[in-house]
Amino acid sequence: MEGVFTAQKRRKPFPTGKVIAFAVLVFYTLFLFVPLLIVFLTSVTSTEELTSTTSFVWFPEVTFQPYAAVFTEDVSADYLGAPSLLVGFVNTLWMTLLPLIVGLIVSGLSAFAYSKLKFPGQKTLFRVSYLISTVPLGAFNVIAYTFYSQIGWVGTPLPLIVPGMFGGMGTVFFLKMYYEGIPDSLLEAGRIDGLGIVGSFIRILFPLAVPAFVAQFIFGFVGGYNNYMGPLLYLEGVPELVTLQLVLSDVRGTFPGLGKDNIHCAAAILGMLPLIVIYCFLQKLFIEGVAVGGVKG
Repeated sequence: MEGVFTAQKRRKPFPTGKVIAFAVLVFYTLFLFVPLLIVFLTSVTSTEELTSTTSFVWFPEVTFQPYAAVFTEDVSADYLGAPSLLVGFVNTLWMTLLPLIVGLIVSGLSAFAYSKLKFPGQKTLFRVSYLISTVPLGAFNVIAYTFYSQIGWVGTPLPLIVPGMFGGMGTVFFLKMYYEGIPDSLLEAGRIDGLGIVGSFIRILFPLAVPAFVAQFIFGFVGGYNNYMGPLLYLEGVPELVTLQLVLSDVRGTFPGLGKDNIHCAAAILGMLPLIVIYCFLQKLFIEGVAVGGVKG
């Protein structure tokens, strides 16, 4: 009897908090996943089946004809010379990658200077730069547009590319925190072997910080890939420079007519596909970089 009472005393209480947290996470997952599922199911539904009913088709006869129609029924292809989704993707790709890669290098060097080098006013300069970065950029849209208009950059991709090449304080701050987890002894050993400042960054610091750079690359790529306001402001009236987000925002004009919702959803799925592929391939490095674990000695 005594053993039974002891076992009851040792019995763990029901984890009410964990159950509630799990239920909330499941609900949130469904809240995010169901709209995507609806878009996907619509994209694989034939036009005939879509127009034959007024209710949503949960179990369609799967067809990939809407995906083919994205490239064959595009009314913009006549003057663009190629399907607008493809033109928008290519334009988005080079307008995003060029400033992103250069900006990552500049931000990485800046973070290296703030974390591993010593120079007068180092802490003050970092604090001032960080304070300026907290000002919302949306407050300067009118000023920026006026400035770029005065120097003749409106109607060109330069306002979308050049500013990003100078890096970003958010990236500098993130990389600085990551660098601080890397022992200074590694850099000192490199200096003993004859490495200079640039050599220490390229051969020692950068290889160790690849996960952090990958995480920032994904963040930057998603931001540039989904950028809608910038191209809308500066590329208006330049159809050959149209970006993917502008194409998707006018998908009803690109594929006009009734019963084209499946084509519209197929275009949306194709637009999301590159981000999904990038995350799947770089997921491990992305999680490692966000964790900011530093280097374990």
